[in-house]
Amino acid sequence: MDARRVEYNILSGTSTACPHVAGVAALIKKRHGDWTPAMIRSALVTTAGPLDKDGRDIVDSGSAIGAAVMGATPLAAGAGFVLPRLAMDPGLVYDAGTQDYVDFLCTLNYTVEQMRQFVPELSKCDRTIPSGVANLNYPSFVVVFDGCTRVRTLTRTVTMVSARPESYNVTVAVPDGVKVTVTPATLEFRWPKEKRSYSVQFSSEAGAKARTAGTWEFGHIAWENRKHRVRSPVAFKWDN
Repeated sequence: MDARRVEYNILSGTSTACPHVAGVAALIKKRHGDWTPAMIRSALVTTAGPLDKDGRDIVDSGSAIGAAVMGATPLAAGAGFVLPRLAMDPGLVYDAGTQDYVDFLCTLNYTVEQMRQFVPELSKCDRTIPSGVANLNYPSFVVVFDGCTRVRTLTRTVTMVSARPESYNVTVAVPDGVKVTVTPATLEFRWPKEKRSYSVQFSSEAGAKARTAGTWEFGHIAWENRKHRVRSPVAFKWDN
């Protein structure tokens, strides 16, 4: 046995994931030169899968050495396993521009002085995101229920990036005791870059199982047709 060898451990992490995802993003940008960074991110997120390359559930090894291996939640694995081929043709994307992020920071009550670190020419916050930061046009959802609020309504806008007319129907998967209503339940698109908006009402139903404060549970919302599946992770938190 080679005495020069020492004991070591191998852990996966963002140091490897980041360059791989960046490479896929570069390939998407090469094919779709007019896409914004938000559109590229959306394509990566909404086409990712919940299973690994071997078709098994993605696992989370934990943050501490010796921690038990368990199923990974979106808090650990994000949207899931990146699938470059699908990301090249996502069907729909969630776009956002510079002004959307300015509004986001204003909604977080950043001061003008703080904002000028990002937007030097800003004189004041002219507007915020209606109904709060959770309504940023992001390809995922975070829903927080507290002792006062059992219903949350969020909106999103999707842009079709396919070449031909398409129709999408919504499907949802949510934890027990949560009701989700998506309006409309079908989105029709006639031409490329056409936009459609929808709203989602999330309700924590009365009489549902009791949750400890700080509990997280997960689900997803997906827009589907025969060719595309545009899946957005949803994270639910109970702060009651």
